[in-house]
Order: sequence, then C-alpha cells, then structure tokens
Amino acid sequence: MSHRNHSSKHTLPNNPTFIDFPRSDGDSALWPQNTTREVDDEGCVNYMQHVGLDEPLAVKWRLGVGDAISFALKLTGEHHVLRDFPSGYRMFDHHKGKADNPRHDVYLFGSESRSRFRSVPEFIPHAIWLMGDGSEQCKCKYCSKKPQREISSSMGLLRHSQSPSPSRPSRPKPEKIERKKDIFSKPRSGDRLQNNKTYAAVQKTSRLKPASHIQTKNIMLVERNNNLRDACRPPPEGGLPRWFREGELVWCALETSIVRPGEHEGEAIKFWPAIIDEVKLSIRSIPGPAESVAADQVPTPWVARQTTHYKVQFLAISRTYLFPEDKVIPYQSHIVSDVILREMASCLGDDWDLTTETMSKFDPCPQSPAMPPLFIDTSVPFAFALQIGSMLSGFWCLTDEWEAKLSVPPAPTRPIPPPSSLQSAIEFAGTNNAYGGSISTGPRGQPLPPPARVISQTRFQGLWWGGERIWADDLVRLKVPRNCLAPTGAQHIFAPAGPGAANRATLAARGGDSSQYGAVSRGAFMKIDTIFIVDAGAKRECRVSGMLYELADSDWEDPNLPRNVESISSGGPSTVPKATTLGETPSYALPVAPTGYKFRPILAPGYEAIMSLTLISGRYYPRLLQHPQIIPCLNDLIAADSASLMTVSHLWSLEGLFGGYKNSVDPSKYKPHRERMLVDASKDAVDALHTLFTAVTKTRRRDTEMEVDTEMKVDTEMEVDGET
Repeated sequence: MSHRNHSSKHTLPNNPTFIDFPRSDGDSALWPQNTTREVDDEGCVNYMQHVGLDEPLAVKWRLGVGDAISFALKLTGEHHVLRDFPSGYRMFDHHKGKADNPRHDVYLFGSESRSRFRSVPEFIPHAIWLMGDGSEQCKCKYCSKKPQREISSSMGLLRHSQSPSPSRPSRPKPEKIERKKDIFSKPRSGDRLQNNKTYAAVQKTSRLKPASHIQTKNIMLVERNNNLRDACRPPPEGGLPRWFREGELVWCALETSIVRPGEHEGEAIKFWPAIIDEVKLSIRSIPGPAESVAADQVPTPWVARQTTHYKVQFLAISRTYLFPEDKVIPYQSHIVSDVILREMASCLGDDWDLTTETMSKFDPCPQSPAMPPLFIDTSVPFAFALQIGSMLSGFWCLTDEWEAKLSVPPAPTRPIPPPSSLQSAIEFAGTNNAYGGSISTGPRGQPLPPPARVISQTRFQGLWWGGERIWADDLVRLKVPRNCLAPTGAQHIFAPAGPGAANRATLAARGGDSSQYGAVSRGAFMKIDTIFIVDAGAKRECRVSGMLYELADSDWEDPNLPRNVESISSGGPSTVPKATTLGETPSYALPVAPTGYKFRPILAPGYEAIMSLTLISGRYYPRLLQHPQIIPCLNDLIAADSASLMTVSHLWSLEGLFGGYKNSVDPSKYKPHRERMLVDASKDAVDALHTLFTAVTKTRRRDTEMEVDTEMKVDTEMEVDGET
C-alpha cells in the first residue's frame, strides 16, 4: 500500500470498545533491521520507520480491522477498535526514494505465516483467525493461497466494513484514491463530478502534449493493457470475443432453469447475476475441417483452440462457480420478466432471512441438475441478488489516478517595430508582463520566443461505470443516437454515411427513402483518449475526450476519401500493442464491427470531442447478437411481437445498431473504490428489501382484515334477515 503523504484524518472515536487478541503467532525476530535513516550519494533513502500505535495510519488499521472483527463475531457495543496489534506484531513505514519526498509503503510485520501484511483487507482474515482457537484454517491470502480479490469479495459482499480495498501490483492503488475521498465521494461545496447540464464540444486536438523531457514512474496497468488487447483482437473462429473483465457484473446461465409453477410454466429463472472473480484461459484440441484431410489419410487432424472460462461469484449467496464463455452474458442484455417478479413478490413472507449463513445454504446449481431448487425457495435469494445488482449499477468511480506532465506551447509572438520606438517599448512591456517577465531579447532587440511551460494535469486510466469496467482507449457507446448528432453534418463533423450499394438497390426497388437509412439510423461511439477533471466554473466535473465514430455499411464508399483512411476499420488489428508508459499513445485498433458494417470516424482530422460522462451509455459488445444465449432471447421476443424490432432494441443497442439511449448505464452515486461499491450495494439491498417486505406484510395484513370484516358483515346480515 503506497503513499506519498500520510493522512492525519484518522482518530479514535469517543468511548471506543477495545478488542484484545487472545493469542498471537507474532515474532519480533521478523521485524525489519534497517531502521536507521541514511541518505546515500544520490540523495535517496531506504529504511523502515516504526509507526506508533496512536499515529493516524495505525489508527486507520485499528479501526478497519476492529470493525471487521466485530461484524464477523457479532460483538455487542459500538466503535470497536483494536487496543493493540497482536503480540509480536509491529507496523513500519518503508521510506524509499528521494530524501525530501520518499515513497511510503506501510507494512505490518511479525506473522510467522507471512512476515508482513500490506493492507487492511489482507490482515482482516488473519486477525479474525487469531480471535478464534485456531481449530479452523486461516482464510487470509497467504494461508489459504487464494487471490485477495476472491477473499475480499466473499467477505465484502455481505459485510459493512471501513477497510480499504486490497492492493495488487497491477491494479489501482486504493489508498491513493481513498486519499482523494474528500474530493470525489464527498465533494466540496458546489462540487459535482456529474453536472446537471451535459457538456459536449468539438475542438482541435489538445495542444497540451506530454513533456518528453520529464521522467515519470507511472506505467500503464498490465490489466488495462490486457483488457484493451482482448477488446481489439478478432474473436477466434467458432468462438466468442473475450468481453468480460475482472470485477464486472454479468449474468450466468443456470444449468437447469428454476421453473415458476402454475399457469405459465414457460416462465423461469434462467440466469443469475454474478461478479467476475477471475478470467481463466485454456487450450483445447478440436477436430479440424474435413476438407483438410487428404484422401489417403485416416486420422482426423486436430486444431488447438483457446477458450475462456470465468470464475464467478453469485450475488447474495456468495457461491463460486466456473462458467464457460458461452454461459455468460452482459448484465445489460437480460431483463427479468414481470411475471417472475410478481410471482416472487407473492412468495415473500414474514420469515425472510438475509443473513450470510442462510443465504450460503442455497445452491441454484446443484450437483444433480435433474433436481433444481424449488421456485419458492429461490424467491428470497434471487430477490436479494437482483437488488444487489440494481444498487451496484447505480455506483461509479474513477480509478488509477496519475499526474500527466504537459508542455504548454508558448503563445505566438508578432513582429514589433524597431526598439527605438515608443510603441515597441509599450508592446514589449505588456507581453513581458503577461509571461511574468520571462521574455528575453535577441541581439537586435527582437523578443525571443518564451519557453514552453510545464503543467500537471490529473488524469485517470479508467473508471467503474455501474457494473462495467471502462478504460481509456476503450470504444464506448454514446446515449445520443447518430440522427441527433449533426444529422446533416456541422462544422468539423461529417454528415452521416448513407446506405451502401446493396441497400440502395433494395431501397430503389421498394421505393423507399434512402435518407432514413444508413448510419443515421444507428448509434454513435467514442474511442476514449483521456479521462480527466475540469473546473467548470465553481464546480468540478469529470469529462472524457476522443474521436467519434458511426456504423457505416461495409460497402459504403466515403466521398471524402482519401482522408484518414487508416482510421476507417471493420475491425481486426494487424498488430496488438504492448504496455506503455503513461503519456505515450498506444495504437490500439478498433474492435470488430457488427457483421456487415464498419466504423467510420465522423470528426475532421485533427479534431476531438469532449463531453460529460453522463453521455456514456456503456461498453460496446461486438458480435453479441451471435451469442448462443442471446439468439433464443431474440427469437422469443421477435416471435412475441414480430411486427416490431423495438422489442429487441435493448439488445441491438449493445452492438450500436440502435442508439445508446435504448440501453444505457446511468450511475449517479460516487464511491471511492470497487470494494466499497460491493459492500454498500449489499447493505443498501438489505435496507431496500426490508422496506419491501414490511410493505408487503402490511398490505397482506390489511387485506386479511378487510376479508374478515366482510365475512363478519355478511354473516351478521344473514342472521338479521333470518330473524326478520
């Protein structure tokens, strides 16, 4: 866990409840020995400094671990705090780098199983284990040999913790983002990272270029590079693109659907929402094409094919499964039917229980697929999972902050009269003052060009947008359709591409209006170049910049060619870029376009669009309509309303064949990091379901009382009539 400056915000609460460890595996012999500050010949230091128990950083650990222990052990009281670290443990701050501004890496030393812990989430499972008698195996990453993401997800989805997210070398530095929490999650007065007024503009590509002479240690994340390479790589023959990324929210197809009993047995729970824990790649051999076998050859040749499996964790029940790529679909591609929702509401009773123990007993994927769980037993876990997914879709955050060193070119200077004139002196003085007195003159009194200024700009490598992971250099869908984005063209924006030759011939034969067809009837895209924060007056807002694209028919010919031919792509990069230093621009190709189409840039060369995040609809999923789980959905929806394509517009939108507004992610609540999203989504889901169950119970009680009153009134009237 890395810092440049320690936070001084963490203090002990009033009247805390202290927690003491009954046992310890600590050993002081494991503490670091290089604890003396020494500055070498290059002005650098490399030593460990003891962090006192009452220092803010240690207090932060004591609060986070204490909170997790109190939840896991169901301790009574409030404000649980560690009185001290386990016996034999001690916290140290590793100072490394330039003596006047060293890097800070904080560790908790002493454990025999792992001499040091790097973050609060790493230490929490081990601390909980130390609170027990040691009869069970420790669940920390070092004892269980499991990834920290899997451990944090299993604990974080169903618990409310103040601990930060785990740190991994190739992932965001959560502590760095959390240090900005007062800026992002709790903006200052007047701050809005999403503005009510949507901003969009087209301008020349920024003149602010990375300052090449300034060295930076920031490197593009390996995870980002891998995800972008997967996005621009064509899908294998007979396979699917590698759409999904670690931490994303998806739907997983159940082996056996959970059928709703009663009149409409065709209605069933077919998918379960889940979080991607890990992407696993494997190589398998399949028979080659028959035509490749010679007539005199008996054995069938085999072809090696790479396949993708996703290790996922089901929401609500915290069960982990391994699913093949053809069983996982985007979260935005599936909608639970109203029939299922109404049936679930009718099954909810007073005995609902959302505790971890109860939820973990439910298994929607039993070992015997012939015996799926009953619908009535599925109602509460599935309702909980749906609510968690809904809450998670409303959150967003910026990740992987870095400082870009940019060179501001000097303002152009114009010739001035000879230095002997009064006008020359006045103009020179004004220009010199504008540049802070930095202009120097040549031998003839003419001003020399002012040097370029170097400024810092805070940028981000990526963001979480609801359930989706989006990186800079990703191609994303925009909410605004192409027919609302300069439908007849505008300054620096080209008019939409018309129908291709084949479609024009079809329209001519049918007497159709070609102006209503072509790219104007589809969505719009942006290839994000930069994610950054701007000062919009008294407010601050996050924006993105990049090139805009549309979907043109593959046989459409651009009348403006030759022009930027390389940027027109039907997908399929010739080379895949490698990881690069931040500030350099990697040449990631565009993803493959939908079948029969190609991407066409719609801005003039040298121009870019800048817009608010609120115009982003979400990720682009190439060839999604060919997914084996999507094809039946398309057929069912079209069969139900064969006269209208609007019944499948939410699916077509994910490939850009409809405007992004037909299927958009609209998060509004900022969270400091992904793990906090998962924790808060679970907590908010519990509150929402509690409110729902309470309302259902009251309604049922009122209906029952009305029925009883009606029956009593009828009986009374019958008795009176009998006496009369």
